[in-house]
Amino acid sequence: MSASTIESPGFRTLLRALLEQNRWSSWGRFEGLYAEAAKRVAARRGGTPVSVARSTYMRWASGESTPEGLARLVLEELFGIDFDLLMGPAPDREVILPGVLDGASRAAAMLVDSRWSTSMLHPTAPVAGVDGAWYLDGLDLLDSTSVAAQMYVATAHLNDDVVAIGSHDYPHVRQFVRPTRRALLLASVEERQDGSEGSLYVLDAAHARRLLALDRPVERLPIPTAYQLDDLTFAVVRSLITADNALGADDRLLDSEEQGMEQHLQKERSVVARESVPGLSQVGAAWLGSRFCSRHALQWLTKSAAPSALWGRAQIGEEAVPLLLFRQQHWFIDQFLQLAAGGEDQPGMALCVPEDVVAASPIYDRIMLFLALAWLEMRGLVTWICSEPEYAKLDEFVLVPGQQAVVGTWMRARDTIWSADVAVRKAQVLDYDLAVRHARANSVLEGSSSTDRLRSAVDYLGLGPVWKTLPGRCRELGAYGTVDMLQARSRLIGLEELDKALRFVGSLAT
Repeated sequence: MSASTIESPGFRTLLRALLEQNRWSSWGRFEGLYAEAAKRVAARRGGTPVSVARSTYMRWASGESTPEGLARLVLEELFGIDFDLLMGPAPDREVILPGVLDGASRAAAMLVDSRWSTSMLHPTAPVAGVDGAWYLDGLDLLDSTSVAAQMYVATAHLNDDVVAIGSHDYPHVRQFVRPTRRALLLASVEERQDGSEGSLYVLDAAHARRLLALDRPVERLPIPTAYQLDDLTFAVVRSLITADNALGADDRLLDSEEQGMEQHLQKERSVVARESVPGLSQVGAAWLGSRFCSRHALQWLTKSAAPSALWGRAQIGEEAVPLLLFRQQHWFIDQFLQLAAGGEDQPGMALCVPEDVVAASPIYDRIMLFLALAWLEMRGLVTWICSEPEYAKLDEFVLVPGQQAVVGTWMRARDTIWSADVAVRKAQVLDYDLAVRHARANSVLEGSSSTDRLRSAVDYLGLGPVWKTLPGRCRELGAYGTVDMLQARSRLIGLEELDKALRFVGSLAT
């Protein structure tokens, strides 16, 4: 064995494979890196940094001996991989290992989970050849899910408004993005060129795959700074991935159930139990219920007068996700606005959002609810929010004042996928009419313009602490579009209206 490099052909551990791939095999290179990692371990635990002799290092690397004591913690600190995995065998098949993340990148990954309680991020491969993962939990409507994720150290190029993953990582990036499953690249920048604190940036693997195609050589893999991971982008990433994964898994079942809707649409009253479609996700049930109730309302609405109001049951951001992402909800609002165009009053949508619900919602979830309100206002609907809890259980409905209310409840229906009916008796219609009048007269969203009402929403939803930056962030994200940061795979989801809502919020600060 050479005095300075590894030459032994013995048992090839993952430790040795990482040393070779990162060109850390020489004693001079390894000694400095080990010393820095030892200082970080000592700073956390207290005490003096441990050192390692050259001969000991050579035995570790060749597999002739196993590190003991604090040396194990130092190696875990240096490589970001559990010690037992480091001393295990390197993969037999040819696997390109990711670069070792620096301490700042690993700290940034840990900060994600501490900042957002519905996140659990493993930013790099736990075992060689196995993807890292990002687990995302739902709060109410959204189903929990996971997505393959891999973090890379990047550099900032603020003149171009991008951060970039360097070409030295391309071999692993190409390996990571090659499979057709959904995956995300996370770029970590420790400190930006303007001196501001570094952060993480998100890019869909499908976009990276296109950029790194063999016929399109690039010197760097750019990620727009607009895709920085913060409360806004986390809200969008979590909403899209959880909803899209669920609808993709349910696609065949949803297609079959939609084809059987016609028999139910012919009835004024229809109720379908949740248990009648076993295996359907929560998001899938929401899509199916909203699809039926939309079609049922349009079929049974009277043609003799124009509808004036919608009543929805969304109280938190998760429950507003269908408005922002479901194509069929976009279609329904289009149809409703066409029917309402002949009415005397500007049409609107009422929601009941009690104060205690707002207080219990994380800020990223409140941002999604705010974006939904902004989208409704942008489309020409006045938004009203009443805060009295007793209105929270009211059915969803479309109101033709004094004539008819077409009821269609699918949000928070629990035991049913949908419950639809047509109310025409004066006493029934009056109850729904009075609810809308109450919401209109007592709305916490004050003002005669969309801008005024949305500024009231900022106050009511407790978004004041982020409002200084939120419009600017929405403007940036809307300008680039979410399509490269995230790509919808389900045919039932569209990101176009979300991008419009982002740009609309961005215009509020101008």
